[in-house]
Amino acid sequence: MYLTQDQLNQIRQSIEKQRREILEKLNERNDEAYEPEIRGDEADIANSEGIVLTMERLQSRDLRLLQKLDEAAHWMEDDDFGICESCGEEIGFKRLLARPAARQCIECKQNEEQRERGYYHPRPRRPRRDITNDEDDE
Repeated sequence: MYLTQDQLNQIRQSIEKQRREILEKLNERNDEAYEPEIRGDEADIANSEGIVLTMERLQSRDLRLLQKLDEAAHWMEDDDFGICESCGEEIGFKRLLARPAARQCIECKQNEEQRERGYYHPRPRRPRRDITNDEDDE
């Protein structure tokens, strides 16, 4: 594994922080308990239905993200944590810190998103920086 123990601890803290934030949002939404309009003109009812659908989408999105964070916490126990599922390269500490559930390096993820949008132009892979050579230059 290419990540240090300190980096792994930082990622664990990031997972816990993100989980707490999501759980707080879910609890806030449950406490607010929006009641849709059942009376009024068509515009009021349609607006109310739109709000309910948006709230349900947000709730569903947050629950999916919670599940991904739990999966990331389990994935951290494996030797292949932080390795891109598409190309086998390291995902990168900063990306994992911001998005612990990331399973692809940024290049592969961008290429996948381009394919999904229908304008795929593969980016050339940047050569990996050899840390030992950089230290010799100093």
